[in-house]
Amino acid sequence: MLTVISPAASTALTTVARATAILGLDASHAAALALAIPMASQAVVDHCRRPFAQEAVREVFDNPAGRGVLLGRAPATAITGVTHGETALTVDDWRYDPATGLLQPLVGAFVGCWYAAPLTVEYTAGYTLPADTGSWTLPAAVERAAVLLIGAMLDATERDP
Repeated sequence: MLTVISPAASTALTTVARATAILGLDASHAAALALAIPMASQAVVDHCRRPFAQEAVREVFDNPAGRGVLLGRAPATAITGVTHGETALTVDDWRYDPATGLLQPLVGAFVGCWYAAPLTVEYTAGYTLPADTGSWTLPAAVERAAVLLIGAMLDATERDP
């Protein structure tokens, strides 16, 4: 079961300024863009069946038997806590492979197996978005999909009565 601990401040996959520049619009479209961005962003999220904004989450695996568990959100940018049964594990007790999203237990230098006890993982996952301050990590193709959808929305309002 996955629970969002700290939701994203914004889920907008682009900004009014970036959409204006990419679509070659002028400032007169700002209000329409401000309305279209959340709708287009949600449509992209729904189509991809995954959130993109960075959030802190807690994921509980009831009986994780085997050599690893696949975290439900990617990319995981920070793992802040891992508890197996009643034992809080340290970073020396597990390893995370960002390429696969697999969290594995370690026994010394070797991969072990999770035994049948609840496993709780708290981590931050997702991308920083263009609306976030500083640089962002959202793949350009995802932003582009939202902007193209916004462009189609605006074209439809000018074309259809």
